Amino acid sequence: MKKWIFTGISGSGRVELVEEIKGILLNKGVTVRTYDLGSMIREVCHQNKIEFDDEKILDMDGRTLKLARALALQQLDTEILKDNQTELHLIGVHLTFKWKGRLIPGFTLKEISSLDPDGFINVVDNVEDMFNSITKNPKWQKVPRPDLEEIQYWLMEEEFITKMLGELTNKPVYILARKHNIDNASDLFLTTKKKIYLSYPITAIRDSNPEVLNQIQGEYLAKLQENFIVFNPLSIEDMKLTYPQKNDESWKYPELLDKINSDVIEIIKTRTIHRDYQFIDQSDGVVVFYITDKLSPGVMGEMYYAHRNQKPVFVVFKGSRSPFLSDISYIIENNPEDLFKHLQTFANK
Repeated sequence: MKKWIFTGISGSGRVELVEEIKGILLNKGVTVRTYDLGSMIREVCHQNKIEFDDEKILDMDGRTLKLARALALQQLDTEILKDNQTELHLIGVHLTFKWKGRLIPGFTLKEISSLDPDGFINVVDNVEDMFNSITKNPKWQKVPRPDLEEIQYWLMEEEFITKMLGELTNKPVYILARKHNIDNASDLFLTTKKKIYLSYPITAIRDSNPEVLNQIQGEYLAKLQENFIVFNPLSIEDMKLTYPQKNDESWKYPELLDKINSDVIEIIKTRTIHRDYQFIDQSDGVVVFYITDKLSPGVMGEMYYAHRNQKPVFVVFKGSRSPFLSDISYIIENNPEDLFKHLQTFANK
């Protein structure tokens, strides 16, 4: 029996992701149960006749809320202990809440660590999608809603505490994008597949060679997912908020354009770098498709970061090779087909 805890702020899609992973695993013959501790708190309040307004539950007296949390955890622990048939328990939880200008703990480190989980998944999504989800949530209609800047700080706080829990319990922590391929994400719990970070010069090829970007995002990514759990930087598309175009038809929420300022842009850039480095940290290696003659500081930065952190770097590079590039790369090939042969060997090690 294994237990994994999924953390994530409001609007991150954590609940939906957990249920989708459950569906994939059930189809593969794995017995799975899912739990949402927020819903369990509401349930024990009803059971114990603790009166509350669902849209204002965070305004509840602190001691009463603490009691409700303890009762929910007790119920969860009892259900898991009585269940001898289920192989995998997936538990969803808020670790922090932004509410009326305050940061409120969802659960304490001691409470979560007492569940003795096998690992933690921190779920993240595009900040524009989270903003839209929170805006539509009835709970936020009568109180100030977090803006694009506050949502990002909230994301960082949830991730930080999730990592603290991982260190406290000596268990792995993964940052997982809401839009990560669900079948590939389920391999975290089913297999011993190695994990890789997929690096490529997004900005350099987006406009000049869109067919190359499509090939990386399509054919190459699918081939990598056969043998690896792949963390893809474009599973989060926040960077497009840093160069908004009012006539861009791909914008899902044009009303956000007026809410993007220099502070929002700066946080997005910082978070993007930090998150991609986190993807590298949680990977066994980095695969680079450097299929352009344009300079990409982002890709070079990721390669150096991986090299310094003892991660093998596998590269497709068609230009003339600098000794500096060779120094930080484990394998360099001129075409993807030859690189995939080396990756097959790496996957089977």
